[in-house]
Amino acid sequence: MTSLPAPWLSAPGLLTPWLPAPGIPTPGPLAAWLLDAAAVLAPVSCGGCGVDGRSVCVRCRDELVPSLREVDLGGLRATAALDYGGVVSSLLSAAKEHDRPGVLRALAPPFRAAVDSMLARESEPVLVVAVPSSAQARRARGYRPVETLVRLAGRRPAPSGVLRQIREVDDQAGLSVAARRRNLSGALRAGPMVQGRCVLLVDDVVTTGSTLREAARAVSEAQGAVVGAACLAHTVKRKATPR
Repeated sequence: MTSLPAPWLSAPGLLTPWLPAPGIPTPGPLAAWLLDAAAVLAPVSCGGCGVDGRSVCVRCRDELVPSLREVDLGGLRATAALDYGGVVSSLLSAAKEHDRPGVLRALAPPFRAAVDSMLARESEPVLVVAVPSSAQARRARGYRPVETLVRLAGRRPAPSGVLRQIREVDDQAGLSVAARRRNLSGALRAGPMVQGRCVLLVDDVVTTGSTLREAARAVSEAQGAVVGAACLAHTVKRKATPR
């Protein structure tokens, strides 16, 4: 009897790296059997809802069907695949804050839909450049989530460091639009690889667009041509309900 390859038990939620990512045709019954067997031998809970059994349950996967929408970032055109919140928020938190990079596999198909929709508009080769995490976040996680998403989506990201942070910035959470802009102003620098190249910026979540606009400024300053941005999710502004 052939033994299962060891890597399938290598990390919480990182089930069978030799199984295709969601959205790629698979032998359904076999894939389901392997996931169920893995859940028995290495118990996991869903990163989206917490139910025991699989790293991302079927119900949560059903919440990840992409619905592409254009996002106005003040001159920078962007496409997002999902609304940020609920399952999407929980999965990103599991991947980035709770050492469960395997759940990114479930987020790869909608992310790819956003990336491919932007690339399809271009006739020239495009360099896919991920917005960098802070040095502190990289050290804490041990990997780069956005670059990982790009690879899981079947695309090749530009080498790490093509776009880099050159000074520390404050946590963006809770800052106003103006404060976010001041916080990020001049924080990024692009390397010579972007010179004369078409560049697609990619990130996991876009809120006000301050980070992507700063990234676009850095690429343009290095004489690259930003064709737009693609994101997994967009934070939708909710209107206050009158009381």
